[in-house]
Amino acid sequence: MVDQVVTGIIMWFHVVSVIGWTGAALTFLVSIKPSLAKLSPQSSGEVVLKMMPRFERSVQVFTVLTLTFGPLLALAMSDGPPNAFDLVSPWSIFITAGACTGITMFFFVFLVFTPTVNKLVRLVREMQQNPQQPPPAELPKVQKRLAIIPPIGVSLLLLAEVFMVAAAQF
Repeated sequence: MVDQVVTGIIMWFHVVSVIGWTGAALTFLVSIKPSLAKLSPQSSGEVVLKMMPRFERSVQVFTVLTLTFGPLLALAMSDGPPNAFDLVSPWSIFITAGACTGITMFFFVFLVFTPTVNKLVRLVREMQQNPQQPPPAELPKVQKRLAIIPPIGVSLLLLAEVFMVAAAQF
């Protein structure tokens, strides 16, 4: 009974973390990115400065929480390390595929998304400090990168979720 309660608690934290992570990615893809494109440069700059650092931090937190509770849940559901990832059962194959996709997203968040957001925030600050100067030459490159990140992120997160849901069938 205690094992089931502990597994249930771990599962709840993992699922809530995944919801937060995927929800943030979908919100950015569907709402924030298109809205920023329709704002004036001054308005979008204000939004970037006020919202993006907090948004970035929330994505990082949900990423870390998801990848903390995921392995704990896999271990709890597989009765410990000896049987956890034998890659023989369909459950372990799907869980491993989902975990690998989630780990890929972890690196994507911290090695692509985070530096891109930080660079964008830095460029917007520079532009606000020197409004008479033309926008930095690297701004379009950063904006283009930020435009491709959400569809990739959402696709990978949904793929990881498909693997996890498939594992639950076994």
